[in-house]
Order: sequence, then C-alpha cells, then structure tokens
Amino acid sequence: MRSKILSGALLMTALLALLFTSCLDLDDDREANTPEREQQLLKQYIDGLVSKGLNVDTTALGVYYVRQREGTGPFPASGDTISVKYVGYLMDGSVFDSSFRNNGDSIWTYVVEPGKNIKGWEEMMPLMNKGCKMEFVIPSTLAYGDKWAGLYVAPYSSLIFVVVMDDVRKKEQ
Repeated sequence: MRSKILSGALLMTALLALLFTSCLDLDDDREANTPEREQQLLKQYIDGLVSKGLNVDTTALGVYYVRQREGTGPFPASGDTISVKYVGYLMDGSVFDSSFRNNGDSIWTYVVEPGKNIKGWEEMMPLMNKGCKMEFVIPSTLAYGDKWAGLYVAPYSSLIFVVVMDDVRKKEQ
C-alpha cells in the first residue's frame, strides 16, 4: 500500500513538473539572434536616439551612451563603493533586470572590482558620479556574447540600461 502511494505521489510530481515546464515559452517566434541581426537592431536603436536629437557618445570599447543628467563629486574607481538604481532592457523593450525588482530599497550597492560585472557595465561606471543619470547600450561583445544569460537574455543581445548613480563612497586610504 505504501509503495502505491509513493508511486502515485512521484507520478503526480512528474506530471505537475511536465505541466509547468510546458507552459514556459522558451522557443517563441522571434527571429533568432545572430551577430548580423544584432548589428542591424543596434544601428536602428542608435539612429533612433540621434533622430530624437540626443547626443550619443561612444566609449573606447564601444558602449554607446547618452548622459541624461550631470552628476557632482568624485567618479568611482576600483575599490570604491557605489550605489546605483537601474533598469535593464532588451532591444524589444522588455525588462530583463532591475534594481527595483532585486533590492528592497531599489538601490544596488557594491564595491567596484574589475571582472565582477559585464565589461560594458564596468566601462560605464567610472563615467558616472553622484546624481548622474545615463542611458547606455552595451553590445553583446561587451555583455554575454554568444551565451544565454538566464531565461531572457539570448545570445547576441545588446543590452540597454538606464542608470542613476545614487552614491560614490571612496575607498578609505
């Protein structure tokens, strides 16, 4: 009798797992991301910003950015502690990450250390001081490249971030 109950419970668990995973739409009808398609979408997005009269600048590594608000005070360097509010978007406008979702106070605080974040993010933080607000577009070569990142960031996905630098605390000497 106990064996039948255990078998029934295992069967029910397997059926529920199958039901829930079949509801995930991981292979939808969007065009497959390729380096060529990414470049096309990236160009369209940047051209759209320029057509709105925004001043789009580019870093040495190739991150595009628009400074929406100037900040004040020191700029962060390795070893400093920074606090940021951010929302990360995919090219289709969907949100894939946000400090508002992940942190109770909506602020992400961390110590700036090389190799701890994607290259494009690391490239942008030293350009922001307290109060600065930027939108930046990170090509996949400076993000996750040809790899998936979680369920939402497909290979060859450029990432768009809107970031506000809430605070910069210099490393104590």
